[in-house]
Amino acid sequence: MVAGKGKAVGAAIKYGPLVYEASRRYGPKVWDQVKSQREPAERYVQAKVDKGNQRKKAVQHADTVIDGSTLQVFHLNAAHWVVFSGNEPIAVHPRTSAPYSLLLKNVDLGKRVRPADEPTPVQRIRSAAKRRPTPRRKGPQQHAAADITLRRPETAPVQEDVPDPKQD
Repeated sequence: MVAGKGKAVGAAIKYGPLVYEASRRYGPKVWDQVKSQREPAERYVQAKVDKGNQRKKAVQHADTVIDGSTLQVFHLNAAHWVVFSGNEPIAVHPRTSAPYSLLLKNVDLGKRVRPADEPTPVQRIRSAAKRRPTPRRKGPQQHAAADITLRRPETAPVQEDVPDPKQD
């Protein structure tokens, strides 16, 4: 016999009716809540995947052209990657109807990246790990010394041997 089997059976007998009633009563509500929360999460994940794929597509496109390079620009608060052949812009990932002159206005063209200079996935992971904040320290914290010295307020001296006028 497996140790603890009796406890599991006892718990099932004790709490089974409660669990059954709760699942019957709240199950449909919980299912609707889970279903409604899943759709925004799926949209968020899909947007992140599409964003990463656009960068990857731009790098692959730049690798196929003569003297190819990519440059990340922002248009309407969305990241776009402009693909260059030499000094001439030839494509944008993701596609946009904005002209190259608008996308490249006030942009430092010296920050273009060639496909050979792109970091490998391992290098990207390592750089992301370096950017993470360090975990909080446990134990006493060392703080900088304050310019103010805190003192306890002085209490009034206790008077002794003073006759009480009411006692006379």
